[in-house]
Amino acid sequence: MISLDLKICMEEKISTESPYPIPVLEAEIKGFIKEIPKSPGVYKFLDSSGYPLYIGKAKLLNKRVASYFRKSSRSKKIDKLFLDARYIEFALTNTELESLLHEQYLIKEFKPKFNVQFKDDKGYPWIKIESKENFPAAKSFLGKKLENGKFFGPFPNSYAVRDALKLIQKTFKLRNCSDAYFKNRTRPCLQYEIGRCSAPCIGLIDKNEYLLEVKRAELLLEGKSEDLINNFYTSMDNFSRIKDYEKAAIYRDRISSLRDIQRSQSIAGFTKSRDAIYISTSSTKVKVGVTSVTQGWVTGHKNYLQIEGFDETDILGNFITQKYLNNKDCPDFLVINQKLDNKALLEKALSTKFSRKISIITKPGKKDKGLLDACKANTEYVLKKSRFDKGIDIKFKELRQELQLQKDLALIESYDISHHAGKNAVAGCVVYTKQGKASDLYRTYNITKPNWGNDIGSMIELIERRFAGVKTRELPDLIVVDGGKTHLKKVLQALEACGIKNANVISISKGIRRKATFDTIHLPNGKSTTINQTSISHQFIQEIRDEAHRYSIAMQKKKMRKTSIQSSLDELAGVGTARKKLLLRYFGSLEQIKRASIEDLGEVSGIGKATAKSIYQQIHT
Repeated sequence: MISLDLKICMEEKISTESPYPIPVLEAEIKGFIKEIPKSPGVYKFLDSSGYPLYIGKAKLLNKRVASYFRKSSRSKKIDKLFLDARYIEFALTNTELESLLHEQYLIKEFKPKFNVQFKDDKGYPWIKIESKENFPAAKSFLGKKLENGKFFGPFPNSYAVRDALKLIQKTFKLRNCSDAYFKNRTRPCLQYEIGRCSAPCIGLIDKNEYLLEVKRAELLLEGKSEDLINNFYTSMDNFSRIKDYEKAAIYRDRISSLRDIQRSQSIAGFTKSRDAIYISTSSTKVKVGVTSVTQGWVTGHKNYLQIEGFDETDILGNFITQKYLNNKDCPDFLVINQKLDNKALLEKALSTKFSRKISIITKPGKKDKGLLDACKANTEYVLKKSRFDKGIDIKFKELRQELQLQKDLALIESYDISHHAGKNAVAGCVVYTKQGKASDLYRTYNITKPNWGNDIGSMIELIERRFAGVKTRELPDLIVVDGGKTHLKKVLQALEACGIKNANVISISKGIRRKATFDTIHLPNGKSTTINQTSISHQFIQEIRDEAHRYSIAMQKKKMRKTSIQSSLDELAGVGTARKKLLLRYFGSLEQIKRASIEDLGEVSGIGKATAKSIYQQIHT
């Protein structure tokens, strides 16, 4: 077995040849190749200053290096390397395994620009448990892990984070509020009422007991579910022994809940850790996805983006060596779904470094296929998403080209109508500039009662109010309307009535069964086209329409809540405008006011005991 210290391996076990000038003439090349050792080793192409441009390994150095000088099989990328390379250097090793380990050490040390490298694809959500707080909160986190705290993940999307947070809040009752909110509480919040928080803010749980729950949540998030279940069994037995059956029942229910979750996982049942690795490619990108499983739990999914290099013949092999040979740990199994030429060598290298058997599975069984399917789904989802995750400037340019507009696009407005059962209709206006969503320019219009249940009438009212007295130079470059041909026609007529004849307007209508893939774009010339899922401009139109839809619904709900609260409070005798504001400011919502006791109501400034009693009696009568 070779030394695990790669520096010692480099300094003591590897003999180094001096750099050679790269030959140019045919006769020089032939003589040079004859001098290359027939031995395992590492070769380096160096620039004029002696810095490595590319580092590779070989079982037989002479054969591998000779391949670079065969012009018949040389790629454009190798030609580009030879433009910068001036020297080549060899490091001889005893075995191919030593050459692999030495190669990875050097790549990590020098990061040569022509080597294929894999960059961590950032932007995935995590769960963060704050470490410095007396009562740490469990929250979602997006970005680089620069802040203090413990991080778990990454998760494939925000929905997965939300589900995981729900689980740990329900099971361990950890808080998720901000520190400012936590410090200023005088009574439990709604999270406590629904059983998702132990209310440490007002001292309803001891600090040590709370921190124990935090440790248990961390075990779950680390994938150590069996350890956690054993912990619960111990606690249940201890409480049963002292006849505290109420607390014993709590741990019994926790065990049952975790077992249910385990059974519901399609890939549960693995006893040893493993990573599933899937490669997804497009014409311009290579993404490698890794889904990790520990004790039957999926503990994270991570994507890596390939940084362009010229030696792309073995992407998977390159990825495995880079990720795991330079890491502090490696799972017991790596699961892939394709042939790996140097499988035996990589298994030996990984087993040597981590001093235990590590296997690469190239013919996955039923369970491993399920894991690979999950890995594939997450990887391709991100790849597909990234195809359309272009800069806003590119989206504007492609949309202008798609619509064949004469002027450059700089300002886009989109409108949508929202109502509740034909009542309380509002119109939302969202604005896009070349900097993205301009939320400070968003506007809401309260639609008058005669048009509440009439979408087209509401849209006409909106247009008349929005563009009354507006000059041509003040028009948005494009107007996007949520609706079909009739909506578009009526909008154009309303604009004309406002004296505007040259506005660029399109509409987009929902497809069959309201599926986005069947959405249709309508143009002023009467033409319509079904959404093209590969078109960035079409995707952008959908994005704008969806943002207008989201905003108008949010504003309508806000209006409904306000109306409901106001109407309910208006019915209370002895509660005027000032007291309404005081109650809402103190309790935050009508629901919390309804839950308040007479004593709680009396704590509000400006509301005495008698008024508090009166309000309570009126609410509960």
